[in-house]
Amino acid sequence: MEHLIQLTVIGLLEGGLYAIVAAAIVLVFKSTHVVSLAHGQIMGFGALAFWFALVQLKLPLLIGLFGAMGFAGALGWLIERLAMRPLIGQPLFASFLNTFAIFLFMDGIFQLILKGESLSFSAYLPKGNVSVMGATISITQVVSFVGSLGIFVALALFYKFSKMGLGMRATAEDHQLAQSTGVSVRAVFSAIWVLSSVTATFAGLALATVIDIHYPLPYMGIKGLIVALVGGLESLPGALVAGLVLGILENISAGYLDPLVGGGIKEVAAYLVLLFILLVKPYGFFGLVRIERI
Repeated sequence: MEHLIQLTVIGLLEGGLYAIVAAAIVLVFKSTHVVSLAHGQIMGFGALAFWFALVQLKLPLLIGLFGAMGFAGALGWLIERLAMRPLIGQPLFASFLNTFAIFLFMDGIFQLILKGESLSFSAYLPKGNVSVMGATISITQVVSFVGSLGIFVALALFYKFSKMGLGMRATAEDHQLAQSTGVSVRAVFSAIWVLSSVTATFAGLALATVIDIHYPLPYMGIKGLIVALVGGLESLPGALVAGLVLGILENISAGYLDPLVGGGIKEVAAYLVLLFILLVKPYGFFGLVRIERI
């Protein structure tokens, strides 16, 4: 029983990190209907910027954090203006492939910077463990999980009550109708890429506290995409629920099945869950079912 509780708690903490990665992807899709793979690299570069500010420049923690957020926001803005805006009006699949090309281009730069090494800023983070429901977990993981939940609350409030958030919601429903009411669709697109890039940076920082900054970090964006698809590409609550569920399933299946099959269950569990959900509920847990009448 203690082993199950340990796996469940760790799964919840990891699932919260998956969910915040998925949130960045959901934000872009809700307003632009583009599925982005580029946010995996934005996440990695945001973590890299934070490491540079904290370790190399030796800036205070908060200044380094705001610096990384600013860098990621500027990066998202540049991607939208230079790579995505010219494709407005083109097939959405072209935009999706463009985000994949951006991912590959940035991945080359990311690997060139790292040169095969692993970077860590764990020395600047709180140390120690805490006991939660009998499970022993690190304080850093708890802080990352709580921070992820806080970001979800902030995004929900921003999306529902702010003027820009209302513009994003209008744009998500109908671009032409939103523009006819005075909403600048292009400004919304820029804003959503900046906001989603900042969100991806938080995800990158949280993940880097667990797996450090090395070549697999940007590929966690693929895990975020799986979570977004399972929860529903248009639902922030769906991303949170799917992330938590997936984190628990991964850890429990790995904890009990890995000894039987020799390992590797955790790496494929997410894809098996995605396959099952797409077969049973193609729009995800909370996705909107689009009905077209002809």
